[in-house]
Amino acid sequence: MEFIVEGTKDRPIIGIRYPGRKALNRVRTGRIKKVRANSAEWANLFDFLVIPYVSGKELTQGEFTFEKILRDFQDNKRKSEEFWKLIEELYKHNTISKEPPKLPGIDSKLYLLVLKWIWIQEDFNYKLSWQDVNSHIRYVLETRTGTSTSKGAGRGKFYAALILLKHNFNFDVVKKIIPLYLNDLQIFTLIINSFKRVMWIL
Repeated sequence: MEFIVEGTKDRPIIGIRYPGRKALNRVRTGRIKKVRANSAEWANLFDFLVIPYVSGKELTQGEFTFEKILRDFQDNKRKSEEFWKLIEELYKHNTISKEPPKLPGIDSKLYLLVLKWIWIQEDFNYKLSWQDVNSHIRYVLETRTGTSTSKGAGRGKFYAALILLKHNFNFDVVKKIIPLYLNDLQIFTLIINSFKRVMWIL
């Protein structure tokens, strides 16, 4: 099932496809052996795929990977303060209040819209509990490896990577600094320690 969330049905820009790959029934997969009254039968119930479109054509998943988005920011966008202000607004308020500047690489508006829905998805998958979103169905949050998580970083991990790139860290270093699954405090601590190491070297 797909919903067009940016653009129109005739001129789609972003769609979300439900369910995503991380949404799974924990009973059918054998992760729950015995169902009790308070059992959470589902994991990542609200996971979805973010589907970008260009000129009405759906892009393949390989065209908007985590690495490609970050490398494009590193190579084409990190020196634009105007673009960075829009990223900060998007992170804090989930809004894009004005047209972004035209920059090389991935179209700036499409970049921000993809980021918006990836961040919403990551909040659902790694931060917000079923109580937080008033779900009538109890579910748990699980990482890709099947480990239960709660109150994780959500969009904070991605945002932290962008902060480091903006401050002249390169992608290959950033992916070593920020492991896949961290909470907000751990991410903040890693960033501060990274800056401290750089200042000490200087």
